[in-house]
Amino acid sequence: MTLGLAATLLCACSADGAFRDRSHDYRRAQLSEVLVVPEGMGSESLGDSFVVPGIDSHGKLPGRFEVPRPDPLHKDVEEGVVRIQKLNDDTWILLNGSPGQIWPRVRGFLSVSSLPVAHTDAVSGLIDTAWLQPRGEELPKERYRFRIDQGVQRGTSEIHVLQADARAEQSWPPASSNGEREEQMTRALAQYLADSEAASSVSMLAQQNVDSQGKVFVEREGERGDYYLRLLLPFDRGWASLGLALEKAGFVIEDRNRSEGRFWVALAPKEDEQPGWLSRVFGRDQAPEQARYQVRMQPLGEQDRTLRIDLSADEGTELSAEQAESLLKRIKGYLS
Repeated sequence: MTLGLAATLLCACSADGAFRDRSHDYRRAQLSEVLVVPEGMGSESLGDSFVVPGIDSHGKLPGRFEVPRPDPLHKDVEEGVVRIQKLNDDTWILLNGSPGQIWPRVRGFLSVSSLPVAHTDAVSGLIDTAWLQPRGEELPKERYRFRIDQGVQRGTSEIHVLQADARAEQSWPPASSNGEREEQMTRALAQYLADSEAASSVSMLAQQNVDSQGKVFVEREGERGDYYLRLLLPFDRGWASLGLALEKAGFVIEDRNRSEGRFWVALAPKEDEQPGWLSRVFGRDQAPEQARYQVRMQPLGEQDRTLRIDLSADEGTELSAEQAESLLKRIKGYLS
């Protein structure tokens, strides 16, 4: 009897499914009549649980409101691109992915290359190899340190390679003992990262040593103050990065003064604002005049690795707070 009842229930459920989809029931809902309370009875316990407050005190705003277009996403680092960047004597690898995602990929490179690991510090993002004997008797023993840092842009990482030979003994030198050997290892690692697919594993310890928000932020002084960029880089690298970002963002650098941390720039007109070729030939519809600005970078307070980037209108150019914010976001997207 029990088996027969179970079979009947299973058949009944299989006809329309075990659970009916109620996600579209609201479409068939109808407005019911107001509940009438008989005489002699109170209606205090009845009420609408979702009362819509009145808006009689609110007046209609004058004019026509237009929803502003969202700011375009400016990003210099393309998806999946691995780049080797250099500033003076410093060289590093720039690629997409958080340090926690890059850590296992670097470990994979060391494993494939048969490079023994002597020490790791995931919280600091450091991987040290054991002493190695390069091919060729004339080369001394050497070892390498790989440092994985958060990149300037959100969701990017930087890998710095340091080479030390036997002359450095037990301490790591501030710069590589052999720049050529460092460059060879950097190129080999970059090629491996470019050829290999992104690993799905993530090192949680390596993820703890950084702020995943990146190293550049748009901030404002108070509610109605000026907008500015806060950049967590030393001045030398910040200056070089800012100059490159301005060019990529469409600005024309007319002059610069490194000692003052200033750029004098002009904003190139948009493509849709350029006159057609017929207009240029016959001299009609002259190209719109370029707006000129000053971009200044200076240390923020007494901190060595914190910079402030301000943008101000040059003489004869008007700049609202919204325009300043938009232009700073445009520059921010190309800082690396």
